[in-house]
Amino acid sequence: MATERDTTVWVRRVLPHLPVTVLMVAYTLRFATLSVAVHDGYGTPPYDMALFDQGIWLLSRFHNPFVTVMGRNLFGDHTCFILLLVVPLFWIYPHAQGLLVLQACVLAAAGIPLYLLGRRLLRSSVLATALVGVYLLNPALQNGNLEQFHPESLMVLALATALYAAVDWRPRLFAVAAAAVLLCKQDTALLVVPLGLWVAWRRDRRWGLAVAAAAVAWMAIAFYVVIDAFLGTTSFNSVRIPFGGFTGTIRTILGHPATFWHYLRSQGRGFYLWQMGSSVGWGFLIAPEVAAIAVLTFAENELADFIYMHQIIYHYSMPLVPVLVAGTIVAIGRLATARRRQVATGVVTASAVIACALWGLAPFSRQTYPHLSTSDPEVVAIDTVLRALPPNAVVSAYYPYVSHIDHRTRIYMWPTPFAASYWGLYHQEGQRLPFADQIQYLVLPTDLIGSDASTFAGIATQYRVVTEDDGVALYQKVAGAPPGPVVSQVAPPG
Repeated sequence: MATERDTTVWVRRVLPHLPVTVLMVAYTLRFATLSVAVHDGYGTPPYDMALFDQGIWLLSRFHNPFVTVMGRNLFGDHTCFILLLVVPLFWIYPHAQGLLVLQACVLAAAGIPLYLLGRRLLRSSVLATALVGVYLLNPALQNGNLEQFHPESLMVLALATALYAAVDWRPRLFAVAAAAVLLCKQDTALLVVPLGLWVAWRRDRRWGLAVAAAAVAWMAIAFYVVIDAFLGTTSFNSVRIPFGGFTGTIRTILGHPATFWHYLRSQGRGFYLWQMGSSVGWGFLIAPEVAAIAVLTFAENELADFIYMHQIIYHYSMPLVPVLVAGTIVAIGRLATARRRQVATGVVTASAVIACALWGLAPFSRQTYPHLSTSDPEVVAIDTVLRALPPNAVVSAYYPYVSHIDHRTRIYMWPTPFAASYWGLYHQEGQRLPFADQIQYLVLPTDLIGSDASTFAGIATQYRVVTEDDGVALYQKVAGAPPGPVVSQVAPPG
């Protein structure tokens, strides 16, 4: 039997870690329940929720992960092979809500390596807990958490672990975590290479250079072998690079600095810099070497000719958060006295609370995430109609409905394939695709307008209403209906 002394020792060991545990559990409950509520209220669009949901479901059923919602292979769109680790979840709980709960859990779990790093460098559980709070309060993290599901959430946990292992120097853990980061996306070498160089500088030259070289090699393979094999091109997203590409950007910087400066001041890029820095109280500036690991990814976001990449409400900013927080922990740890570390942590924490209040999604934040409840008549009507859709049918569905019915081998986002929209490599936009006559069901609102209405008018005689409820209708292809005209010659899906 445990003695009173054993109990006292156990309490003393566990008690300091309870506050940080409470913070992480509170974060998980808040954002798991909120993200599921948004999804259940039809607030998660197919881009990007259905892309990953359908792709992982296909893998869990041992199908080719050709995501018909977007017309591309899951691993050709992004080399997110880390998602293979998520597949077993769909053997147990095959629902999109499972991905949303998983996302909240792994983002909260990234607080563990940051907490260990804080205890190691600050020599205080209280200060370490406060800085984990800074991480969990970060508006970029919270907003990214609510933006459907993305493999960047898994990257955040892997990157936080890699940062902890690099600073505390646990080489095997560092190598494994760095590999996990690379498996999240094709451009994550922009984070792993600087991290490897920091390790080469501060910890072990051989390990650091080896990891940095492996990251460069993997990025080349991801672009020029994997993506090219699936898509037939390596430059699908190169349009996001300004001034016509990398060389054009360099020429503009050197030859037309005023033009480049004007570009930097557009689309809220300066405000984005302010938000990212102030959310951690600019504490990393005390000793910025670890925070500087994020410089390439931040530059990618800041310079992109794609406004979503330099707005904290989108997932592109999430991987920057653990780097900035870890950099802040390292910087504060460099202060000479406990008093200075306490003051710096207090300033950083206060700044994080203010940033969360202004731009985050905590209960005390000034902004909310409006969504419909499951009892709302609009939601009830959609649920009723979708229940009548056969599970294996080939279907084209209206934008908000797709992520709720994408566990099938073929589903398209209306008006695809009758008028291709955001499909394939976007070469057939607006065209009727060859397999349009294979669509067995449509799920659409009855009050379509504009081009959606005209597209439906062109095929309306080929479909009959199966069921309708409060402005939502399920249509079935009429047997023997004449085929529509084919005006595009592209390969059928998968």
